[in-house]
Amino acid sequence: MPVQLNGILQETWAYRQNLQNQLKLAILAAGLGSRMDPIPQHHLPKPMFPLGGVVPMVEIWVRRAVELGITDISMNLCVLKETIRSYFRDGLLFGAHITYVEEKEPSGTLGGVCKQALGAAAKLVTPGEEPPPQPPFGGSTVIVPSGDIVTNFGAELLQQMYDIHHRQGVALTMLLTPIPWERRRDFGTVQLGASQRLEGLLSESGPIIEFIEKDPNSPSNLNNASVYIIEMDLLRQLDPLRTPAASDVANPFYDFGKHVFPAMLGKLDYVTLPKGYPLWGVRYDGQWFDVGRKRDYLGINQAILQGQIGVDLPYQKLPWGFIGNNVVIDFAEVTIIPPVVIGHDCIIEKGATIGPYAIIGDGWTIEKDVQISNSVLWKRYAFFTKNGEKIPVRERKLVDRHEIRRGTIIDACIIIGGTITPELYDPGQDSLREKTVDVLENGELQLVSIDWVPSGPRL
Repeated sequence: MPVQLNGILQETWAYRQNLQNQLKLAILAAGLGSRMDPIPQHHLPKPMFPLGGVVPMVEIWVRRAVELGITDISMNLCVLKETIRSYFRDGLLFGAHITYVEEKEPSGTLGGVCKQALGAAAKLVTPGEEPPPQPPFGGSTVIVPSGDIVTNFGAELLQQMYDIHHRQGVALTMLLTPIPWERRRDFGTVQLGASQRLEGLLSESGPIIEFIEKDPNSPSNLNNASVYIIEMDLLRQLDPLRTPAASDVANPFYDFGKHVFPAMLGKLDYVTLPKGYPLWGVRYDGQWFDVGRKRDYLGINQAILQGQIGVDLPYQKLPWGFIGNNVVIDFAEVTIIPPVVIGHDCIIEKGATIGPYAIIGDGWTIEKDVQISNSVLWKRYAFFTKNGEKIPVRERKLVDRHEIRRGTIIDACIIIGGTITPELYDPGQDSLREKTVDVLENGELQLVSIDWVPSGPRL
């Protein structure tokens, strides 16, 4: 029988406010994640990247929603969609009902939200496109986070944001967070009108009067933090205007930052909404990470080890970090420099130095005199070929040994798998530094700079 949560859910905020049927969580999880290549090509889509060695990024949003009493949850899927479906399934394990909208190609942020909210009634914009199987959401309000955002913006703050949204009577409320001024070129920023100062991590609230998309000269560093609260009435007005998510479309309309926000502010010359829809912003001064770059992913994991981002890891917590089950290690012969994570079924040989900020996923063998710092080593995942064929984990063990050989030094790397040796160092270097190491179908290793991104637009 299903997990019986009625008594627990009745104590949550949504049930106490009689909002359990009015709120839906729609997670955007269909981006291609090309700036994280080569990792998403064969292993996991970006929202499934493990935090602390094991917890998928997107799981944090599922858990926060259920904590609030929001159990109607959906995700749109595209890249390696099976990995998300097989992990969350119907959602019952997490106390939720999770549905999915599958996309052959990403339909943009607007398309992803409209399909999840409007279901079978959503507009079809490409030839041969299948309508989502589920009926339209019957409630009033959709909460929309991006699946690749990691933040301490917890359930209590999400509740406060909703209260502000409801009290102001606006159509869309956007979470805002300050970013370093030198990164304005990477994010959409906003200017607020007459705003109200608040106490706590939600420190300011006001109408958005200007949205500036990825401009290094923006007069503001208040960033669109990619967490929205949206009224269904607005989505029903936006959906008929949607176009395919392609740059060669005349008068494109598929992206919140590029199209929807300018239209709501009356600054998209080819779209006029039928009535005024206020756009509101709420500033958040807590921890916030967007996995736009591989260095961001390393930074998130460091923040988790520092306790700045709250993630419940399924390992034993100790003063120096976390350790899993069935780990072979002699602490008198291994140097641990906190904080670190050592996952299940690892072998750490004498003379090894682990840390600081080393996350060793499940199943690694770390040989003598190895040094690992500021790096994330993934546990072994299934591999997907270019044709979409899945090679399960048990078969991957034949070509992916998950071994760090004697004397190897690793710093600031993301290691997906393989057998790592000192022979992989760049000429003239004494360590494997600032690399992404992927392990291909035949076990061959592919090394690229941690800062490498493919050419072309960010997707």
